[in-house]
Amino acid sequence: MKAIDSRIRRLQSRLCPDGGQEQRLWVTVLAGCELALDLDRCADILDECGGFPSTRFGVLHFCGIPDGLNAKELETFLRKNGAATRGLGGNQAQMSADRSR
Repeated sequence: MKAIDSRIRRLQSRLCPDGGQEQRLWVTVLAGCELALDLDRCADILDECGGFPSTRFGVLHFCGIPDGLNAKELETFLRKNGAATRGLGGNQAQMSADRSR
């Protein structure tokens, strides 16, 4: 098992060298859509609740957040659906279900 773990670490360092660099995040939002909280606070909430990407390059997808949420509702939504904001496109099934409520 140690040999496999060692090999995986070597491959990761070869394929994704970070050299101690910071994590890079791309954030997607709908043009003209304003959130009750700024994007930095939204990212902080996701980081607190474990919905933050753990890779060096990550995408936060805020296009599926329902319109009209106040700050408290937005924070609750992000804490509940934080994992759905990761990656390109997010989790469309979850986001659609939340919109229909």
